[in-house]
Amino acid sequence: MSTLTKVLIVLLTVFSIFLCGIVVTYVANANNEKDTAKTLQQNLRSARASQAAAEEELKEAKAATEALKAELNAQITDLDTKNKELVAQIDDVKRQNNVLMGENQQQRATATQANELATKQTELFRAAQAQVASLQADQANRKKELDETNQMLLERMAVISELEAKVRRLTEENQDVEAKLNQYLQQYGRIAAKTPTTVAPRPTGVQPVQPAAVAAIPSRTIALNGQVTAVDIKNKLAEISIGAAAGVRQEMKFHITRGDRWVADMLILEVGPDKAVGILETVQQGLEPRAGDIVATNL
Repeated sequence: MSTLTKVLIVLLTVFSIFLCGIVVTYVANANNEKDTAKTLQQNLRSARASQAAAEEELKEAKAATEALKAELNAQITDLDTKNKELVAQIDDVKRQNNVLMGENQQQRATATQANELATKQTELFRAAQAQVASLQADQANRKKELDETNQMLLERMAVISELEAKVRRLTEENQDVEAKLNQYLQQYGRIAAKTPTTVAPRPTGVQPVQPAAVAAIPSRTIALNGQVTAVDIKNKLAEISIGAAAGVRQEMKFHITRGDRWVADMLILEVGPDKAVGILETVQQGLEPRAGDIVATNL
């Protein structure tokens, strides 16, 4: 065989083998395409069903979206309304806050004034307390002086009582002596009988009895002038501003005047160096002696 023939045989053999492979591959591919077509049809039907379901879900989702959108729009509108109301309330609160701030400032100013006033009142109260304490101390001193004066008056009243008793005793003795003397003189016809003097009863209150036979020391020849310095109306006593140094003596009679009016007469009972105390005898009706009145021995 020639080489060409061999080559042709080999080529034919290879071509036959290749052709057999192509046939086998075609048959196999035909079966696979049929299965693939079935699978694709099933997938298509499933895809269409899924598409329909998806479209239905899309419609429902759109409807739900529209409903949600409407609800959200309603909520947005409600929130806008509430926001406007809140803005109005905030503005109102701001105005009220401004008013309250103004009132707070006024109250602070008022509180400051009140504190200042309270401080001043506290200072005034302390000053008043100090003044009250001073007045109480002064009152205690005056009470002490008054007690001492009352004690002195009581002592003087005791002296006056003793003097009254002495005057009454001397008056009675004088009356007895005068009666005996008149009786003796009548026996010898040398003097006419005199009416015996009597002792007036002692009145209530501290006022010495002046007997008819014992006259006050004449003082009209001595011109003495002074002032009343103290008066005890209850006990009918008066104190004058002149004493023994000016010539005042016990049982001197002084006249008390006020301006050009006669007020009372007084009889000196006790004499000091520069003061004297006497008893008020006759007092003008409607007038009472008082400190500052003029006293004189002669009207």
